[in-house]
Amino acid sequence: MLKTNITNCFGIEMKKLLTVYDWQEINEIRIRTDKPLILKSGAKEYFCDINGRPSKNIEKSFRPKKKDIEEIVNMLSDYSLYAVQEQLKFGFITVKGGHRAAIAGRVITENGNIMTVKNISSVSLRIASERKGCADSIVKIAVDDKLNNTLIISPVCGGKTTMLRDLLRILSNRGYTVGISDERGEIAACYMGVPQLDVGERTDVLDCCPKDKGLSMLVRTMSPDIVAADEIGTETDIKALKEARLSGVTVICTAHGTCMEDIGKRLADTHIFDRYIFLEGNRCPGKIKEVFNSKGERICL
Repeated sequence: MLKTNITNCFGIEMKKLLTVYDWQEINEIRIRTDKPLILKSGAKEYFCDINGRPSKNIEKSFRPKKKDIEEIVNMLSDYSLYAVQEQLKFGFITVKGGHRAAIAGRVITENGNIMTVKNISSVSLRIASERKGCADSIVKIAVDDKLNNTLIISPVCGGKTTMLRDLLRILSNRGYTVGISDERGEIAACYMGVPQLDVGERTDVLDCCPKDKGLSMLVRTMSPDIVAADEIGTETDIKALKEARLSGVTVICTAHGTCMEDIGKRLADTHIFDRYIFLEGNRCPGKIKEVFNSKGERICL
């Protein structure tokens, strides 16, 4: 099923090239007009040659043409760009299975607002994946004698979203009502409104909704025990999280960073969170580096 969902995103020629791969290992495909076709597996990068084999030789790599990109866009949108117009405003299209295709091209704006993207020249297909059980190591940090407001921090591709998703799944299945404001569709990976990844039995998702507005809406309407969002950091995010806490709702989120200094004034000084969990980064995705309490004191694990 995973292989079918992914290869169905491509036209005939590229589908033939990509059928040989083990899609449990690949996490991203980078397709650019007239540029090498790149496959990523963790921190490793490979070129796909003209016979579909992984290669380190850039000169022998397959280079997609404009028609290949057009075919991909048609497959992603089921030949109806209008149907995915709202997603295009955010720069991506989510397909069945929860895989997300980020796109780049000519941006059309109106009154300073992004309306759509045309003349698409780049597609980055992120392969949706679950690592059930990866958050087992942080459950006792997020929940001791009470639910702790928790922030999971790592650099890009450090596994924080995967960790967040699994933690929410565990807590939801333990009886907590969870609400997710999934602005970029990376936590639940909804397709036609239905989560494609397991976020738990008692979880409600607002897909493609601005984080701050989604958090506020969930608190007002869905009576959650926990609300969650990915990659927080703006003033409006902080305001919504503070309002959630004042309503007695626990917040569990992620943010970019590598150390307490990175998030100091931006997040730690807001006094929203009880626990700060730092992950190692893309060399060891999901591995805990260190944990701090609300006072910035390191917690021994």
